[in-house]
Amino acid sequence: MIRIALVDDHRLFLEGIRSILDREIGLEVHASVGKGVELLNLLKTTRADVVLTDIRMPGMDGLSLTRQICRSFPNTRVIALTMLDHEQDVKDLLDAGARGYLVKNVEKEELVQAIHTVARGDYYLSRKFRPIYKNWKSQEPRQESVRLTRRERQVLELIAQGRTSQQIAESLKLSRFTIDTHRKNIHKKMGIRSNIGLLKAASKWLGQAPQDTDNRQ
Repeated sequence: MIRIALVDDHRLFLEGIRSILDREIGLEVHASVGKGVELLNLLKTTRADVVLTDIRMPGMDGLSLTRQICRSFPNTRVIALTMLDHEQDVKDLLDAGARGYLVKNVEKEELVQAIHTVARGDYYLSRKFRPIYKNWKSQEPRQESVRLTRRERQVLELIAQGRTSQQIAESLKLSRFTIDTHRKNIHKKMGIRSNIGLLKAASKWLGQAPQDTDNRQ
């Protein structure tokens, strides 16, 4: 059973989507809320496999919500379900960690397919957005070209868990300055400029990366 949470500030839309999904075998809507903050509080006590979120919402928008979910609840997948179809919005959501992007006029069958696809860890975007996804994917660092030291890998693992530089420093018993230096080196090696981009890349890279080339600190 795939547990779903819905976030949208339009109550009528929420009720409609919930009614559709609750009739589907293998899907179960466990929460439908109007604000991102409400969902984050619910996720502290209630597990959700997939979150469907609008982007433009009062208070915390869908982009910020996606970042928070991917940082704090890494086993929860996010699909943007929105009226926005701008290329930059798609890229921003993917950078934030979203696994899917759909427009609100999507057919029921495609929505259900997207939920199942994303729940198993894959990506699903509406057909018109797939060229954007391919371009975004092609810009990710190739794993075989990235060589991290043992210490850099340790730092990357903690980054993937959502730890701050100070928390990483305390965990590894190193100075904050040393951790920041390692982060800069990782950014450079992986060709990533933003911390959100690094968090996203870390989650994908770990577990599939090649062996370390040395044991330097």
